[in-house]
Amino acid sequence: MRGDARALERATGVLAALPPVEHAIAYGSAVLADAVAASSSAPALDVLLTVRDPVAWHETNMRANPSHYAPQMRLVGARGTDAVSRAVGVGAHYNAALADNRGRGYKYGVVGTSAAVEDLTTWKYLFFAGRMHKPHVTLVASEAMLAAQKENVAFACRAALLLLPETFSELEFIRALVRLSYDGDIRFLFAAEDARKIERIASGNVEETRSMYEETLRVAFRDTVCVSQTPGGTWTQDKSVDVLRSHVAGLPANVLAGLSSSRVDGSSIEKARRSNVAVDVPRDDVRRRIRNIVRVSSTRQAFAALLSTSPLKAMAYVGAKFVKSAASRFGR
Repeated sequence: MRGDARALERATGVLAALPPVEHAIAYGSAVLADAVAASSSAPALDVLLTVRDPVAWHETNMRANPSHYAPQMRLVGARGTDAVSRAVGVGAHYNAALADNRGRGYKYGVVGTSAAVEDLTTWKYLFFAGRMHKPHVTLVASEAMLAAQKENVAFACRAALLLLPETFSELEFIRALVRLSYDGDIRFLFAAEDARKIERIASGNVEETRSMYEETLRVAFRDTVCVSQTPGGTWTQDKSVDVLRSHVAGLPANVLAGLSSSRVDGSSIEKARRSNVAVDVPRDDVRRRIRNIVRVSSTRQAFAALLSTSPLKAMAYVGAKFVKSAASRFGR
């Protein structure tokens, strides 16, 4: 990954100032190749940390790095900080708008390892799972998180294939993967995100994304997906009803929980079997369900961020997002 060396150097410095963690990844603009190449200055570094006991971790970190926390979070303490992250947000508390000793911006989110594993294996919020659908750098590794990530990658492949037609390109497959965690995100609804972000991530990180998914495609989907060995070539997949049913049944629990059983397993699937038009039976339902999960989780996390970030930092962050979004729509 083209952003690896710089992201690793910066993230190592961030982690050195924090209490120990079980798992850590760097993701976002500082890691993704398109952002690294396009930016004249160092993009903000995003780090996600998983820890065994978030309350104990925040207690230690508040003593070591009190300035990382907004005044209201220092007032409510570690327990209050963790409670807000779970009751309002998706379980992660972010300390945002920070700067390292060279003035480069960063933020880090802290979540319990068990909660992150649950998200990767059920898509409860598709928040941590979504960030790990895209290229990222693993800084500290936990066996539980690595095992959960394998499931997450397989789920993402299955969902993307369901949303794609019988023939497609590798880039279309990557776009579908990237879109999973952005479709429904309220930041796009309110024009607070780069309008071309999905395309930039997909087209700028083809090799990196390929390395994440090629083994799963080769092993788990070898009988249903024909991957072209020629760059830019056409991929094909089996869209028969039986394969369709298998893909749907293999989706994460929280996606399945929101799907209509009559649409997926009842009369509609049998009608599709008779008429041989299996392609579109669950596609809209799956897309709608995933979009709803993302909409709810992004809304919750946005409110949690407003509650847990100092007002001035929140205003500066939102303002920067709107400026970046406007530039993507009107500037270039």
